[in-house]
Formats: sequence, structure tokens, C-alpha cells
Amino acid sequence: MTRSIPEHATNIARRIARSRVRPIARALVPRSGRDSLRALRKSAYQVIYRGNRVECPCCERHWRRFQPSWNRPNAICPECNSHERHRGLWLFLEQRHPELLTDEVELLHFAPEECFRRRFAALPRLRWTTADLEAPEAMEHFDITAIPYPGDCFDAIICSHVLEHVEDDAQAIRELHRVLRPGGWAILMVPMDATAPSTYEDPSILTPAARKRAFRQEDHVRLYGWDFIDRVRAGGFDVVPDPFLVELDPATRTRLATSQDPIFIATKPHEA
Repeated sequence: MTRSIPEHATNIARRIARSRVRPIARALVPRSGRDSLRALRKSAYQVIYRGNRVECPCCERHWRRFQPSWNRPNAICPECNSHERHRGLWLFLEQRHPELLTDEVELLHFAPEECFRRRFAALPRLRWTTADLEAPEAMEHFDITAIPYPGDCFDAIICSHVLEHVEDDAQAIRELHRVLRPGGWAILMVPMDATAPSTYEDPSILTPAARKRAFRQEDHVRLYGWDFIDRVRAGGFDVVPDPFLVELDPATRTRLATSQDPIFIATKPHEA
């Protein structure tokens, strides 16, 4: 049954109101006050969603269901704010790359997600460096197209939903390759049109509204197709898409509410 027109119009009005009110609220309410409101809202959500039907592997909490996002239900963990791709990625790390969680590894993590911070910070042997262009919670702040580290200094990199924001993604990929040690690997995830063989980008699309229509989000500069593999190979990597999330059994996928997004494993070859 489709929603009635008044209900649909009401939801649109709510989204418009939020987009206009939030900047004003940020300007008027001090950061400490906003943090208190977020904590109060989080506590309320944890009561509302209390239950045992779904599970978040990132924080190991159980819920009746996950919170909805703006465009889909059953999406966000009330405790750690993980989304579908985050829960899938953590499960992938546990099952495909457990050495990252147990061995002495130098990890460079771009745009570090809130849901991973506690877990990574608690790993005694992991040497974890987080980086972002602006986000205050990152340890270091720099442009991914000009990483201020010498070559061959990291064992692994996590770069999830970053490259679609970068104008010169080819240079960013070359930089990821440069700072990895030979034999090191990078986990790359990007928004994709899984039906498209080629990436769609148009530098003449500049306004947030036009970018959202073309690339699904206001601050994206392209929508990747399957030629993403070729783009990564052009930067010097061996790359394969891992079907881990697609191959999860349906019961696990439902309980964890994971995405089926491809996870690309880009490995820096050893010198010949």
C-alpha cells in the first residue's frame, strides 16, 4: 500500500525543516549543549529499540531493530551509529583479515567511522593512525592526494566512502599505493551503480542539488561503475572485489542488517 499524499508531503516538509533549522541550531547552541542533546537522544533511542532481533557486530549490542535513516528503515545502530556497510566491514575484518585485529600492524584509516573507534583503540598490537581533511576526531589532518608520510610505511589502509569526494581520485590512489609497504593491502569501498560498467562524472556539475541528483549526494563528484577496478589498477595495485557480503547467508545478513556492497582489496605487489 502506498503512502497517502499528505503523509508523503509531511515527510518532505520535515526534511526541509531539518535542513534549515540545523545550521541555525549549531550557531545558537554551544557545542557542550549539542553534545548533551545528542546523549539524551541516544539514551531515548536505546530504550525505544531495546530488544534482541538484530545485532550490531561493531559494538556487540542487540536491538529490536535498527534506527531508520532518512531514506531507508533498519539502518543505524542506536549505540555506535554503525550503518549497513560498517557492520559488513567489521564482520569482513573478523573473518577475512583477523591479522589486522591480532597482529602488529601499521594501519592508516581515512575518515575514521565512529562505530570503529572503540574497537580499534582497544587492540593492543595495532598501530592505528586516523586521518581526515577536517574532521576534529581524526588524529591527523591532511589531503589524501598529498599524504605527508614517506613511502612504504603502512601495512594496511582502510579507505571507505572517501574517494567519491575527491576531485583527483587517481592521485589519491597513487598516494595510497606509495605509502603502503610491498605486500600491503588497502580496503576500498565506494558508492557504486552496480549496473553501470563505467563511472559517471561531469566536472560541470557543481551545485549541491545537481550533484545529489547526479551522484546521489551533495558532496560527491562522481558515481562509480565497475571500471573502478581499472582506476585502482592504474594506480599500481593488484585489485579484486571480494564477494564476502554477497555470499553471507540470508539469516546472518538479516540479523546484522548488512549491505551487499563490494569490498575491493587492493594489494601493492612485491618488487620484481
